[in-house]
Amino acid sequence: MTTWLIAAILAGPAPASQTPAPEAPRKADSVLGEVTAVDGPARRVSVKTGAGAPVEVRADDKTAFLKARPGSSSLNDAVPARLEDIAVGDRILARGRLTDDKAALAARQIVVMTRGDIAEKQDADRAEWKRRGILGVVSAVDPAKGEITLQARRLGGADPIVIASAGAAAVRVRRYAPDSVKFSDAIPGTLSEVRVGDQLRALGERSADGARFVPEQIVFGTFRTVSGTVAQVDPAHGEVTLRDEESGKPVRVAVGPDARLRRIPPEMGARLSRWREAPPAGGPPGARGGAGSAGGERFRAMREGGGGSDDLLERLPATTLAEVKPGDRVLVSSTKGTDAARMNAIALVAGLEALAPPRMAGGRGRGAESELPPDLMDLGISFP
Repeated sequence: MTTWLIAAILAGPAPASQTPAPEAPRKADSVLGEVTAVDGPARRVSVKTGAGAPVEVRADDKTAFLKARPGSSSLNDAVPARLEDIAVGDRILARGRLTDDKAALAARQIVVMTRGDIAEKQDADRAEWKRRGILGVVSAVDPAKGEITLQARRLGGADPIVIASAGAAAVRVRRYAPDSVKFSDAIPGTLSEVRVGDQLRALGERSADGARFVPEQIVFGTFRTVSGTVAQVDPAHGEVTLRDEESGKPVRVAVGPDARLRRIPPEMGARLSRWREAPPAGGPPGARGGAGSAGGERFRAMREGGGGSDDLLERLPATTLAEVKPGDRVLVSSTKGTDAARMNAIALVAGLEALAPPRMAGGRGRGAESELPPDLMDLGISFP
């Protein structure tokens, strides 16, 4: 009887005066983004997150400040910092407690990566990808062997290279997010997601004969390139409307601050046209200029021995959206999104009217793809 009574009391509802069990500690909130303003006296830092949302980070006397090197995988090599070390353009990771409306965060820790350190890291990454990287279009995928065949771009054509991931150390794979123009927005991916026709850039080691490549990092994406005549420009909203030369339909192009805008000047257009029309050695008139052609030599001289498509694109003079006018012929590249009538420009090249119409047997070619060096068509994949 006594045993039953004790069990009933233990199993029954707790008296109203009983102290409730303590709640599990709440996981710290975090905010990652670019610093847009610093208010030292008020100990406030304004941050724009990757999603574009503004957040006010509030520090106090208990907030710990650290300075980390971009690319570090931990805070083991971070050094102490101060609020005064934070400047506009830096990136910070703040941990603490968000307000209910998520507009502010009371920070217990702020980790800063300075704009200068970020630029230095990006420059080093670009140099590494140029030195040890390859870029091209996927022509075949063999999941069973863990191999991807890439048509690696070169002047006058493309060389097939087999990217062999089987047996390699852990390969970091990323893919461009739909409708995003930022390399930093690339999301984790897998080799099984790579499709024929994707553009792919890989960092790693090439075999002595150049036919095989062992990757360390891979970034890929499905891209769309459209050429057409500008019908309308809206600089206030950062938008261009053009008529797609292939489909004949209007396409609205969002041109954000991260898009690369370039223009082909008339003198460069003439050189590109000569490259295009010059026949290869011993080839028929009107054939596209190859690596050994007179046009190819002129094009090589124009590039000053540079690398791939990014080098060629960067050699074109920069322009602004305000300088793009109705009637201009443009080439636009973007990731492939869900709406064929809209694009988010990664790159926009104006001045295609500076190119002479191609002389091609059988009539008119397929838009700008028959009028530009293949290197300039690789507008999608950018460096980290």
